[in-house]
Amino acid sequence: MVEMLYQTISQVNGDVAYVEITLYGGSSWRCASESAISYYIDPRNWINDEYIFQFENLSYNKNIHTIEGVQKIIANMGYMQTNTYRKTDGSIGTLEKSYAQIIMEAAIEAKISPYHLAARLKQEQGTGSKPGSTATGEYPGFEGYYNFMNIKASGKKDDEVIRRGLQHAKDKGWTNPEISIKEGAKVLAKDYINDGADTIYLQKFDVDCLGDNTLFTYQYMQNVSVCLTEGRTARNTYKELGFIEEAIEFRIPVYKNMPSIPCREPIAKSIVTQNVKIEGNSVRVRSTASSATNDNIIVELNRGYTLLRIEQANSTTDGTYWDKVVLPDGRKGYVAHEYLTQIDDITNCNENVVTTTGVYLRNGPGTDETAITLLNAGQQLTRIEKNQYNLNGYIWDRVKLPDGRQGYIAQNYIKNEEPNDKFRLEEEKLICEPQTTVETIKKQNQGKQVTVKNAKGEDVNSGNVGTGYTVIIENNAYIVIKIGDANSTGRVDSFDYIRIMNYIMKSKELNELEKVAADANRDGKIDSFDYIRIMNYIMGSKRIEI
Repeated sequence: MVEMLYQTISQVNGDVAYVEITLYGGSSWRCASESAISYYIDPRNWINDEYIFQFENLSYNKNIHTIEGVQKIIANMGYMQTNTYRKTDGSIGTLEKSYAQIIMEAAIEAKISPYHLAARLKQEQGTGSKPGSTATGEYPGFEGYYNFMNIKASGKKDDEVIRRGLQHAKDKGWTNPEISIKEGAKVLAKDYINDGADTIYLQKFDVDCLGDNTLFTYQYMQNVSVCLTEGRTARNTYKELGFIEEAIEFRIPVYKNMPSIPCREPIAKSIVTQNVKIEGNSVRVRSTASSATNDNIIVELNRGYTLLRIEQANSTTDGTYWDKVVLPDGRKGYVAHEYLTQIDDITNCNENVVTTTGVYLRNGPGTDETAITLLNAGQQLTRIEKNQYNLNGYIWDRVKLPDGRQGYIAQNYIKNEEPNDKFRLEEEKLICEPQTTVETIKKQNQGKQVTVKNAKGEDVNSGNVGTGYTVIIENNAYIVIKIGDANSTGRVDSFDYIRIMNYIMKSKELNELEKVAADANRDGKIDSFDYIRIMNYIMGSKRIEI
């Protein structure tokens, strides 16, 4: 793993802010933050049609992989559409095969996916008329040597990376592109794919944290987002070749103690929405982030005074970190970070609301504040503060997303949510939505005798009902099917879409009730669209309806 090259200065809503950025491996490389790694390593963020192929098993499959498919992947790699190369003596040599043929042969010999090999070559050497410096055969001191896969190419500066890679090629005698690609494929197979790192994801993230080699040994890739680009390349190739509907094996890890909500994408700026209190007396709130003069003092505050903080500084001005705050009357200013301490959220309500249109969630009240994200109409939110700020012609309410992020929305664009607890009786079944409870069923059957029993036959008097429960209304018994609750827990959560995914991959079975519950989009089939619907429901961007 790459050593951490940052100095930590602050913790913001679980995200770590860094200064003193140190370049690594060339002018464009930097070490990823903890929050960025958390986002990319969380498999739940990528179980969707576009990015799931980073979890594809990378073994060779003669029924799917073709030379035509390889050619499609390398079509925009101009240097792979020629057959000449430079020899070690400076003369020009000619390859007897096309690059597509070489890649196909290399993959078959190594028993790995030629599409993955082609995508990896594209990732390592890029597109255009010329490859990177490790594959031109022209780098000074290493003329006629090739390292297309950048095996052993590492270091802190570009020249060091290139020289180490080409020295390895020279030591191994990789004197033409065919040798380089085939030998690189063997390394990829031996040290990675055949050693347990048999998906793009596992080649990026060395999750064998015990260091005892019980899984695999190496981390292959440095780019934290490379899984997305390479997985998307494979997916697009399958789609172009008409294989997207074929059976494909995916290996998706599930970690112990995963957070209940998928790790969110890190925000570039130190943007926050949090309550703080003043530490000290006569602490000045300034209109600008500077103490050079006293012309910018808005007010002086004493110990214990509470404010809303909407920006946290990660660099200094006049030797001070200045945080942006909002006073209770809506005025905004800056306070030295050392005089602020974060406290629990100050709220005045707890209401389920939805957006009525597409609208920005902002870090603070006001149209001039930073947009955290664009919310679609119908986005489910929890309103935790209302009627506090009147700015720019709007009343601003503080809301919380299902993933924990907070921000402000103009009150005009949200409304109280209608309860998501509908159900219907269908023959001997009670089919319901995810939030349906015992109380809901009894309320809608007032004046009737209602008994609810769980799957063990025990009486349940309150709380969620689940798939497999029994509801007896007067003398009529109904089996509950809660849409989305494919594991019969009464909740719709990440374990449900994992169960559906395992069913699709034929590693788990579902009973007949669970199959109906698993059809989350109600199209009569159990497929990837169902666990995507459940994931969207958990994230708060889609409802599950009967």
